[in-house]
Amino acid sequence: MSPNPPFTECVTPPPGSSADPRQMARRLQELIEQIQAQPNPAARALLQECLQTLLAFYGEGLERILQQVQASGAEGKKILDRLLRDPAANALLIIHGLHPQGLEERLHGALEKVRPYMQSHGGNIELLGFENDVARVKLEGTCKTCPSSTITLELAVRKAVEEACPDLLGFEVEGVALEPVAV
Repeated sequence: MSPNPPFTECVTPPPGSSADPRQMARRLQELIEQIQAQPNPAARALLQECLQTLLAFYGEGLERILQQVQASGAEGKKILDRLLRDPAANALLIIHGLHPQGLEERLHGALEKVRPYMQSHGGNIELLGFENDVARVKLEGTCKTCPSSTITLELAVRKAVEEACPDLLGFEVEGVALEPVAV
């Protein structure tokens, strides 16, 4: 009998694990930090290589799945649209560089999604610039002088941007400093 568990046991989620992509991403970050803290350099290198190989393996599989979906015509387009609305599938496509929309296009989409909400409060949002994966926006209209503009921004704009652009390195609002969006 082999001392290593079968591959299927290695990929089975731990009991009680959540399917929430954000929780899984946080847990993955914790595990990566534990790998980096390993005192044995050989073990640390082996664990990092294992993680990189696993990510490459999944990325290759996802790319092949995406190719099949995209080659399926109108039905494939419907499937892809549903996948892009799924937070976990969307995040995986972004992580593996397979998302069919670039970061700037997803950012514009997020701002368009939240624009009606901003307008319903007498304001608007303008993209001032996008450089080095950092977006700069400005609140316009009554939202600009509204005492709760930061709250409005946090509740609407930030949520929409985080969902569409978890790979955005920074998000600056004229007159308001926000922490970078975390992946």
